[in-house]
Amino acid sequence: MKCDPIEISIAEIKTTDFTRIKRGDSLQIFESDFPECLITRKGKVLNCELREHIYTKYWMHKFHAMVFAEAMVRAVRRFMSEGQPLSNPSIENDDEPHIFISWNLLLPAAINGERLVSAVRECWDSVWQRANNILEDSESVLILGKDTGPGMKRLKTIAAVLEDSGHYVYIIKDQPDRLGESIIQKVLRYALLSRFVVIENTEPSGHLYEVPHVTKMAECITAILQEKGKGSTWMFEDAYGKSKAWRKFTYTSKDLASTVIQAADWAHRELEAFADYQRSVLPWMKKK
Repeated sequence: MKCDPIEISIAEIKTTDFTRIKRGDSLQIFESDFPECLITRKGKVLNCELREHIYTKYWMHKFHAMVFAEAMVRAVRRFMSEGQPLSNPSIENDDEPHIFISWNLLLPAAINGERLVSAVRECWDSVWQRANNILEDSESVLILGKDTGPGMKRLKTIAAVLEDSGHYVYIIKDQPDRLGESIIQKVLRYALLSRFVVIENTEPSGHLYEVPHVTKMAECITAILQEKGKGSTWMFEDAYGKSKAWRKFTYTSKDLASTVIQAADWAHRELEAFADYQRSVLPWMKKK
């Protein structure tokens, strides 16, 4: 029979031998100035469920409470895609005005209490900060390519993979048009809002006109996805060798999802490398 969690203080948790906790038993940390945390041993692993409670009546952040909650979920998914031992992000909002965000952090059962307290605090701080960064600096991605028939199905598949890894995704056809704004202006508006651009290049479409504006004029980091043995044009092939800002990734029908993740990882690495370069050469960009 499953027992109720045992409430425990931070002082007590620091001296706890977690390997002696019975499998399935739980310890509950519920103190001010520390994340709410439910610790359950599962063999050689501790499952630490972190829980954030937003009471919207007293929410003072500049972003709406639910928007921030959704950003926290995206932050956890981003960390998961980067190999961090996090899982199962979720939001509960059944009892207005309360919003509960939870996710799991896996730690070895052999960890000492001091390190566990530090790991839980670091995890919570990192998710909170990453959520802020997502909202302030955008973790969004623009997807271009053939957006009719099977082409749109491919774009939706790519979007689903990116969303599962914590990105906010724009498929340009799904975004509202503005009177007085040209197609290229619309594409550039979303491209410049995004961290990087993904272009599905298996079949020719309007994206062939958009590519020079996005990759050259706007200087966006751009991943080109193309089904193996196919392609819309040969005109880009030698251009890949001239610029670090875009790269082609070929895929088969079986490995599209893994190729999308590979392309996204490359894009983030390029963004980080360029940021490091800016810090090294621009005095006002250097870390203080």
